[in-house]
Amino acid sequence: MDLATGRRVRQFFRERFGGDGPPERLFFASGRVNLLGAHVDYHGGPVLPVAVDRGVFVAARVRADRRLRAVSLDFPGAHDFDLDAPPNAAAAGFAAYPLGICVTLEEGGARLRGLDLAFGGTVPPGAGMSSSAAILVATATAIAETRFVGVRCGIMDQFASALGRAGHALWLDCKDQSHDYVALPSERMSFMMLDSMTRRELAGGSFNRRVDESTGALAKIRRTAPGATCLRDVTSAQLEAARGDLTDVEWKRARHVVGEVARVQRARALLAAGELLEFGSLMGQSHQSSRHLYEVSTDRLDALHELSVDHPDCYGARLTGAGFGGCALAVVRRGCEESFQAHVVEGFARRFGLSPAVYPIGFGGALFEVADA
Repeated sequence: MDLATGRRVRQFFRERFGGDGPPERLFFASGRVNLLGAHVDYHGGPVLPVAVDRGVFVAARVRADRRLRAVSLDFPGAHDFDLDAPPNAAAAGFAAYPLGICVTLEEGGARLRGLDLAFGGTVPPGAGMSSSAAILVATATAIAETRFVGVRCGIMDQFASALGRAGHALWLDCKDQSHDYVALPSERMSFMMLDSMTRRELAGGSFNRRVDESTGALAKIRRTAPGATCLRDVTSAQLEAARGDLTDVEWKRARHVVGEVARVQRARALLAAGELLEFGSLMGQSHQSSRHLYEVSTDRLDALHELSVDHPDCYGARLTGAGFGGCALAVVRRGCEESFQAHVVEGFARRFGLSPAVYPIGFGGALFEVADA
């Protein structure tokens, strides 16, 4: 956690909102990377995310009235809303996330006081490290992001940010919300983030279209497998039995989910046993499935994956986050970070004429209040 950024956020808050009233409180929530389990959380599947040491700071102070004011070091502009007449998400910009929490809580019967909020983080927005979940966190985040902002997401990002434990991956079953921790062989491995230098906007149509296509496949599969409540419940045999009823796109989407669920199930034991080569192979399979079956990769993400696995000290790599841009994640042998970085940067620049940001990331933890920034 970068306390210098926390101090900047606190100072920014005081510059924009003044020092009158009760003192502001400063919180930090981790971003996350998903080791395995691409696009299965909203289908009830298991996932293996890791909370990282980059995240979002929020300085907050309660107001006496019902106004919600929000500013950010990372986004231009300032927002000032009346909670008695809130705008829609499209008019709220980055402030749609905290506004969504307020709207949802009030729909449930709460009567809120206003807030002054200042945000700032070390997670690049749109990079695939869940900056929005780091802002919102946990159940209220999941409700607000789905209903107000318009992204029909699952629960993984919020749970990872809220429940992360340093040195561990979070094993999360998105069907029953049970979870456990898998200790990582951190003395042998490093995480490297590889930025494709493109950003994505998940509230656009591409993400939600994938949801429609895969849930449409489930509806047809259930004609012969009525016990399947979500795609996580579908076996490979049931999918093959229903193939004639599915469009080509529906079959590809469902095949990705069914295969990814099986990969995550296998990966849990491999990771716990420190079998990093085998685990890395599953990461590669996940990337190719995301690329060819769920079709959420890009030319730049594919290049980052290819360059990564071409390095002799890389265990495995895959796109992270939802795809459509953002970052890839590589797991490399500890001590080989500089060699790996130089290899990827040189190859990417030769192919695209751009120097990508390639950097190590450390383990993070859950949401907490920051008292020493």
